[in-house]
Parts: sequence; structure tokens; C-alpha cells
Amino acid sequence: MFELTNEQRKCFALPPVLDTWTRIEVPAGPNDTYQTIAYADGHTIKKVIREADDDGGFYDEFGLDAELSNDHKLLLPKTSKGKPKKFSAPNLIRIAGTGMCLEFRYSVTLWNQTSKVNYFYSSYNDMTWLPSLDAFSEWVRRWCDETTEDDLKEIQAFARQGKTPQKYREGDFFRFRINRRLFGYGRIMVDYEQMRKQEIPFWDIFMGKPLCVAVYHIATENPSLTPDDLRGLKLLPSQMIMDNIFYYGECKIIGNAEITPEEENYTIHYGTSISGLDGFSGLRYQSGKTYIAANDQEALYNGFINNGISFALEIKLPTLLACIEQDSNDPYWQNVSPNSWNKDLRNPIYKEQLHQIRRQLGLES
Repeated sequence: MFELTNEQRKCFALPPVLDTWTRIEVPAGPNDTYQTIAYADGHTIKKVIREADDDGGFYDEFGLDAELSNDHKLLLPKTSKGKPKKFSAPNLIRIAGTGMCLEFRYSVTLWNQTSKVNYFYSSYNDMTWLPSLDAFSEWVRRWCDETTEDDLKEIQAFARQGKTPQKYREGDFFRFRINRRLFGYGRIMVDYEQMRKQEIPFWDIFMGKPLCVAVYHIATENPSLTPDDLRGLKLLPSQMIMDNIFYYGECKIIGNAEITPEEENYTIHYGTSISGLDGFSGLRYQSGKTYIAANDQEALYNGFINNGISFALEIKLPTLLACIEQDSNDPYWQNVSPNSWNKDLRNPIYKEQLHQIRRQLGLES
């Protein structure tokens, strides 16, 4: 079974396995495809590792604080109102973890379970997957080889962070970590949850607390840029995203200003109802705060509702760097599938369709 060494754990701010801890093979559930190992300090489980070497490989390691019965057959409840449960892998992973967690499933994520903030997504950095557990092991070796003393101090400080919810609003500038060296910056364009609260009409086809955000053409080692430094930079096409990474502070707010007309960068959504709960069957168009309801018209084209929403920023470092180098968003559009279920009307390949739609809605002549 693959397992990190204690020296490697330092590089991810994962606590070491102590000599006094007991290694326990956790009974698998009927649908488990991986092996689960728990490390216990007496009757307290301190660490959980799950690993599989088939179907591309799987590994995760995280902290836990769970009590076992004296015979190690039951998981004890946290409060007197709870009931003991069988000590099994499915019941174990239902318990909320603590501290840092390292996860591998084709890509790698390193995050703080307590603060709910991610430190690293490998998917931000490359468009390729790690195809196996061996590839993940090699990635771990490289990460540790490249780790400096400053890196160790930084990630240990990150691991000690608690949950600190952050307020955000339209017009906010934000900073986010692309990888352990580079930072990116972006802007909150629209907060649709606030429009819901203020009962401002819009085509409400998004899950959760949706934000429209855009990322600037910049990847820098400087974590201290200001809004004035960002003014005038191009933006990647905006995206719809849940508010989680803003609420938990993964994207740090660094300032605010009103969105000017030349800074506007909005997603476009066009089509007819996708749910019987909408209560209408006519045409709808949404972009930024421009909302058009045309109950007496039919859609000229299908497939442009574009109501997908993500939990993460949709960036890839190679694409971002190409956009910066070419001073253009062409590399971004070249990496978007034109056959995706929700097509993006802003894609240059749909220039004529967008022109016809805007003429239909009276937005241009």
C-alpha cells in the first residue's frame, strides 16, 4: 500500500504518524473500491488514509478526531444524544475531518478541512491528469524536492487557520492562489443572490448563491497588488460560480470599485424555460443585469442557456499564460469545446448567432 512518509507529510502540513499510534485496517463497506487505514492514539482516531491502485488510482489522507469503543468495534457519538455506530469505512468518512487533507483522484487537491480553504489544485496548473498512483507518487516526490524552508513556514501557518467567513459584494477585486508560487487576480461582476434578496428580476436558473466573476490576465508571485495595479488589464471571459471560495476566504477581497461600462464582462444566457417551476414558456435572455422576458417569441437557436455553475475558478495556467502572451482571449476560446451541452454565445464561432439574437431582442440594429 502506498503511503506518505513522515518527511513527506511535513511538506503538506499533515501531522506525522507517531510511534505510539496503532495502525488499524478499517472494515470496508459493500461498495468500497479502496482500502481504508486509521491511525489511533489509544481509542482516538487521529488520521485516516484511503488508497486504491486500480482505475487510475486514488489516495487521500486527512486528520480526524473520533472515539472508538474499548473493543474497537464501534464509533462513539460526539454527544449524549447520538448513538454508537459500527466501526466501518463508510461510517468513518461521514465524520467531519480536521486540519489538512491531501486528495488524489487524477488531479491533486490540498486543503484545510477546518477553514474550508484550498491551498493547491493541480487542475489549475495543467490540462493533463495524473494517470496512476505511481504518477501521484512521483508528483509527491517533486513537490517535496521543491519545498523550501519558506514554503514550510507558509503552509504550516495555512494549516493553523480557522474558519473566518468573509463578506463580499459586486465590484470587489480579489486575489487567489494559482499554485504555491503564483497568484491570480479577478473581479466580482454580479452578485445574483443579492438580486434575489432585493427582488430584482433576472432569469434565475442558477444553483446556490451565484456570482458572475472574471479573472485578469495576470499570473504573478506578488500577493500584494492593489486595484490600481489591475486597472486596464484584460479579463478572461467571465464565469458563473458558487460563492463558497469567496465566503470562506479562499479568494481574498483586496478592494472595491463600481464596475464601469468598459469593465463589463458578463455571461450570456438565452433560451426558453428549462423547468416547469419557472411558470413561463416564452423566451428569456440574461447578461449581467440585462434581463429580457419575451413571452410572445420563440428562440432562434437552442443550446445557449449556459446555466452551468462551478465551485472553482475555471482557469488553466497554460491557457492564462497564453492569453497574457498574446494579449488576447483567443487561447481561451480555442480550449472550449464547441460541442458542449451549454454553448457560450460569447465564443467567436457564434458571432453570427449572437448578432441575430441581439437583433431579435432589440439590443442592436
